[in-house]
Amino acid sequence: MLPGAAVGIGLGWLFAAQVSETAVLGALGVIAILFGLQRLWAERGNAVVLPSDSPGWVGFLFGIASGFTSQIAHAGSPPFQMWVLPKRLPRDMLVGTTALAFAAMNWMKMPAYAALGQFTSANLMATAILVPVAIVSTLAGVALVRRVDPARFYTLIYTLMVLLGIKLVVDALMA
Repeated sequence: MLPGAAVGIGLGWLFAAQVSETAVLGALGVIAILFGLQRLWAERGNAVVLPSDSPGWVGFLFGIASGFTSQIAHAGSPPFQMWVLPKRLPRDMLVGTTALAFAAMNWMKMPAYAALGQFTSANLMATAILVPVAIVSTLAGVALVRRVDPARFYTLIYTLMVLLGIKLVVDALMA
């Protein structure tokens, strides 16, 4: 998935001026809602849940979508989740995989952000101010994940995905 993400980040950089962030947010929100609802429906036993054994090139395509939407609108999570969640990784492995994948994608975005002039003194100051918040929220997230019952973990993730999709659609409509 990460090689695809690199391609998607490159495409996002190339098309940053031509692509409407609002359109990306709206489309991604609708897709996230539909996918999350379908998975919640399946989790309740209303459909056969098939194992995710798609070929690697499908993951590459989801990587492109995740990298592109991450570069354009900082919203790369839904495509990533659509590829990874059906694999039903153990809870801690999923959380670690997600953290490492987005850490790698964020580092891959650095040259594009530099080329787009995003490293201004104001942005760097805001980043420095928010570092303690990021550390505290990361530790709080780890504590929360450890408290979530593994049997209910995926239901919670799909529910949050639907809520994220709703937020993205609302953000797109309000823009």
